Amino acid sequence: MKRLTGRMLIAVVVLLLPWAVPGAAAAGGFVYSYRCDGKIVTTPGPEHVGRLCTILADGPAVTGQVHEIRMAVRQRSLGYVWMRATLYTTNGKAESHPFVVPEGEFELDASDAAFAQGQAGTQVRLMTWNLLGGGTLDGKDHTGENLKQLIEYVNEVDPDVFFVVEAYGSETAILQGLNAGRAATDLYNSVPITVATEAKYRNLWLFTKLKVAQRYTERPEITDFHFGGAKLQLPNGKYVHAFTVWSRHEDSVFAPMHHAVVNTRFGKPVSPTIDTIVGYDDTKRNAQGRAILQKVVPYYVKDDAPVIMGGDFNAWSDRDWSGQFADARGHAGLTVPWTYTKQYTDAGFYDAFRYINPDAGLYPGRTWSTMSGFGAAPARIDYLLFRDNKAQMRVLGARTDVRRLPRHQGGYLDQQYPFYSDHGAVIADVLVTGTGPGPNRPIVTEKPEYAPGAWPAPPEGTPVPPSELSATAGTFKPVAGDPGRAVDGDPYTYYHSWYPDAADPTVSPAQPHTITVDMGRERVLSAVRFLPKLATALSGAGNPVVNMTGTPLRGVLEVSVDGTWWAQAANVTWPRITGPNDVRLNGVKARYLRLRVDNGMGGATAIAEITPYE
Repeated sequence: MKRLTGRMLIAVVVLLLPWAVPGAAAAGGFVYSYRCDGKIVTTPGPEHVGRLCTILADGPAVTGQVHEIRMAVRQRSLGYVWMRATLYTTNGKAESHPFVVPEGEFELDASDAAFAQGQAGTQVRLMTWNLLGGGTLDGKDHTGENLKQLIEYVNEVDPDVFFVVEAYGSETAILQGLNAGRAATDLYNSVPITVATEAKYRNLWLFTKLKVAQRYTERPEITDFHFGGAKLQLPNGKYVHAFTVWSRHEDSVFAPMHHAVVNTRFGKPVSPTIDTIVGYDDTKRNAQGRAILQKVVPYYVKDDAPVIMGGDFNAWSDRDWSGQFADARGHAGLTVPWTYTKQYTDAGFYDAFRYINPDAGLYPGRTWSTMSGFGAAPARIDYLLFRDNKAQMRVLGARTDVRRLPRHQGGYLDQQYPFYSDHGAVIADVLVTGTGPGPNRPIVTEKPEYAPGAWPAPPEGTPVPPSELSATAGTFKPVAGDPGRAVDGDPYTYYHSWYPDAADPTVSPAQPHTITVDMGRERVLSAVRFLPKLATALSGAGNPVVNMTGTPLRGVLEVSVDGTWWAQAANVTWPRITGPNDVRLNGVKARYLRLRVDNGMGGATAIAEITPYE
């Protein structure tokens, strides 16, 4: 074999699947197979459609070589990509992350390349995050504990480049916290983007372990409050251009999209219209995009080094809301031609998270809002974008974080603020080709959210008709929050407790709250479905609003045959998502159901519908 001094393409194979290839196929000595439902198969069959599988690569292990394996699963008729992976191996074995086997024929595009040891490239970890008032939870945490925990979390992620939005005076504490106890060769540099005397105006920042070769200061086309960056040098001598972004947040589309998805699901008109919702981008954000892409980036970037942008774009992904994902959970069959993020796509930028996790149904990647709830439509507004004209970068993995570290859970902050900010953080591992050992630490990966369908299928069994149900509760708002509304069959009405800050605690006790359903007679139950309040009201100005206060998060479901003696049927937890949450009962006999809500958003309890199945 020819001596390797750098990258050498070994082979390319295209497999037409399923059931078109009778045996395993190989590229450059690599054999590809699939792990589906825990079993190894040569080719997924019809029984695997809609199931989760991974792809296994098995090839040669050569001393002194690193193999790069690149693969993509593409639906043949439509060209939709459902999985991408770039894997590196020294032992000849590698496995992709999970993907859903699509219907009909699909293709596996697979290629591998061999590198001499030390010539695979340099791994770089990127992180972007809006810190919400410099980690103070917008001034609500006066103790400093949230900022302390936030710094501990960032240290655990250990990014090489950290794009920060809303530093707002915490930048010194963050730098000191990140560098405490680090070796001299592992220290962070602090790169101010927004320059201001008052802390409340110091918005954008960069923290990086890389050498800062040049800082990009304010341009007349856009202020440093919204955009700026630096040229950074990697240990292998290559450069990247890194920019922190904060797009205007006026005219948020979160509530209108929640409104559109819920109403579409229940057959009501979408208001505002999709055209109106898309038009929100054109008020402020689109002009910013044109300034960034047509003026500022070309002014600073004169070479072919990769360009990376990280930040809070306050805009939804044109890729996520294409026709490919119309039937994904939370999309309700809708397609939305978002214009702001499409500007970046048209300018040659890739979304790192969606590039390596191309299935927006399996990997929704929600980043808004970890605090006030994710609503009905998955909102991803924080991005790591990259442009790579010379194919020097490989995206290895990406994930979103929306939950505190385990050691930070359970405390007083965690009860109300499950994450350290109202935005999720986005982390990506990339590799810049050239000198370097290749990946030298575990790659970040996103956990699949396997919830097929625009609306989860109902549980097995027959729903008990609302006319046979009644409900009582320990606390409720008269009329508007009557517990009977949770069993009336109308998803737009809901039971609601009094708020915990009411003047009279006998009227408004703190959680736990209970709501009890009488099913009229003893029944054998298969499941019960809980629907949190949909809250698709309009403001006084006629704009949709979302209020997820009261959405249950944690509690206990109890059952009884006589209303006196109760047995615990299940501990229940629910995500902060507006959608059905089912509890399997598997033949439990009961006349009464009692839900005890130990923790609900905002300290209140609200439920649109409780539907038993028998």
